[in-house]
Amino acid sequence: MTQTANRTTELPFLGVGLGYRPALREGIFAFKDEIDFLEIITEQYIDKANDRDKLAKVCEQFQVIPHGVSLSIGSMSPLDRDYLRAVKQISDLTRSPYYSEHLCMTSAPGIEIGHLSPLWFNEETLQNTIRKVSEVQEYLGKPLILENVTYLFELPASPMSQTTFFQRLVGATGCGVLLDATNVFINSLNHHFDPIAFLDEMPLDHVVQVHLAGGYWRDETFIDGHSELVQEESWDVFKALVARCQVKGVIFEHDDNFPEMMLLVEQIRRARNILRGEAEAIRSWKIRDDS
Repeated sequence: MTQTANRTTELPFLGVGLGYRPALREGIFAFKDEIDFLEIITEQYIDKANDRDKLAKVCEQFQVIPHGVSLSIGSMSPLDRDYLRAVKQISDLTRSPYYSEHLCMTSAPGIEIGHLSPLWFNEETLQNTIRKVSEVQEYLGKPLILENVTYLFELPASPMSQTTFFQRLVGATGCGVLLDATNVFINSLNHHFDPIAFLDEMPLDHVVQVHLAGGYWRDETFIDGHSELVQEESWDVFKALVARCQVKGVIFEHDDNFPEMMLLVEQIRRARNILRGEAEAIRSWKIRDDS
């Protein structure tokens, strides 16, 4: 484990914020006192000098965390060096304390899949992912945190669970977890498992950040659309998570069907109150234990 990769417990508390989207820019700056930090999609700023200039100005007002979608950390393909150099440029520009991505594959040798695909959770995939995560962290000079993704199908006959895969990955690399509470809810709904039991099997001491978003039904499947306000079931998963670990940041993702900005602000306030309430409860327990 590298020295760089072993610092997730020392990462700063960032608070509660939003995924930055151009359609939300005006509202974000109008309510900047309500928003603790922002998250950007890395790929939207690669090879776009004008957009990078705009990003630099956003970074003057907010802490910005870049969130990638194309690293394909779980595929058997080697890391794309040109892409990784571009990621480092964005990561350095934002001065982010960590970099986030998805535990998935978006490409295979000679193939671009075009979406975030689940992994086959076996020993070969695990060892390959450990090598790639360690390499990324060493190159970026900061921790990598990886997100659990939604999936419409599971690869057959995976010899280990997703939670075991996460446990062993963070144990070997010291990387962090971006726990998407909505993804846990959606997968539990579509694949019929207990979302709270899933949380209890995850390496919660490595959770750094949380995602919350809203989805919708399409036929018999619930879709992670990032296009609605957060459903109550996702809030329930979030509250259960916050009761189990010290979350350092929460980001609301909204990519389409944008509501009035005040509705997004109200979600931010609600999440902040949940974080504060749990912190107060922990302090009360410590006072009782010390007395």
